[in-house]
Amino acid sequence: MKINCHVDPNISEEHGELWIKKMTPAINELLQKLTRSENSLWCHYQSQIYPIQFEDIYSLEVANRDINVYTEKQQLTYNDRLSNLKADLPNYFIEASRSAIFNYQHIDHLELLNNGLIDVVLTNKHRVQISRRNIKKLKERLGI
Repeated sequence: MKINCHVDPNISEEHGELWIKKMTPAINELLQKLTRSENSLWCHYQSQIYPIQFEDIYSLEVANRDINVYTEKQQLTYNDRLSNLKADLPNYFIEASRSAIFNYQHIDHLELLNNGLIDVVLTNKHRVQISRRNIKKLKERLGI
């Protein structure tokens, strides 16, 4: 990897561009370090990489080796393990299961299923199923 850096005191706003062949864990870690002071994740959608603000994230769900990031209208991908990400998320995220986390600020309603489980239906109509071991935690967090 080759990195060029030019300092220009005449620019009005700092910015940077990263041209990569493939998103790797090392590049993802670099992006996270660069944006740690911000409240966002660098997610990719097709061949583009976008910063997604935490408050705009509806849910995060493990899919293969990546994490699907759901926003109001998009599904993007984040390259990391969910367990690594949990500690960096604000407290308005609730663990639904080992493979899913959701933002409780975007809850539309809860649906009680016949098998005793609960689905959280978000305002973007996406559904997240709560595992049996997390139902009590969900109820406590929501005050029900």
